[in-house]
Amino acid sequence: MQSASNSSPHAPDRWFPTRKPLTDPRLRLFCLPFAGGSVAIYNHWSQGLPAGVELCPVQLPGRERRLSEKPIGDLAALVDALLPAIAPLLDRPFAFFGYSMGARISLELARRLQARNGPRPVGLLLGAAGPPSLNTREPIHLLPEAEFIAELRRYDGTPEEIFQHRELLELVLPMLRADFGIAFTGDGPQPPRLEVPISVVGSPEDKHVPTANLEGWRNETRSEDVRVRLFPGGHFFIKSQRDALLAYISEELNRWMGRAP
Repeated sequence: MQSASNSSPHAPDRWFPTRKPLTDPRLRLFCLPFAGGSVAIYNHWSQGLPAGVELCPVQLPGRERRLSEKPIGDLAALVDALLPAIAPLLDRPFAFFGYSMGARISLELARRLQARNGPRPVGLLLGAAGPPSLNTREPIHLLPEAEFIAELRRYDGTPEEIFQHRELLELVLPMLRADFGIAFTGDGPQPPRLEVPISVVGSPEDKHVPTANLEGWRNETRSEDVRVRLFPGGHFFIKSQRDALLAYISEELNRWMGRAP
């Protein structure tokens, strides 16, 4: 039987099932996944991060141990649900790492905290995504099922075995539609600008995010501390370039924490 705290929609262990708390962390790094992704993509990242960095991968509803929960396809609603779980962990310096869809969530979390005059991240690390103002891709989550599945195959982020098993596919399609709904969320006419550093990582081989769009993140913050770093490997270089990516993330975190690499 679950305890009341574990059954709460804001219970930390629902959102951070793989987090291993440090006794005295220097910084917490909250990691948001790509569409269809989970905390699994961040397995073993801790060993590649600077000492004292507590890794906090975020598990969204509708996948793995949260499979029975309804996926959230509205960005504002997702942030509303996630912030109460994150809030108790903001007693230390922190940063967000968001990959593809996760970049959109990270941006909105930082905006919401700033609007509330709450704690601000030492920086945002954003990967495989341009800013929402430059997102001109077709909102594939609105397509009929057959066309949506064809687009998922084109993205090459969903294992082929899922497409081969109808029951499994029907189980994950609602989550995938919700995730792409989040990823394609646009901005209002005058979105607020952040006041924190942004470090962007992308790939010149990414067919979904033009390299030029990565520079557009400069318009999302008043900070002059904006960097763009490119890696080989296409849209999912987070998998093929893990060690190089972790080295760069560590470099940026050390810089933001005021420590020499």
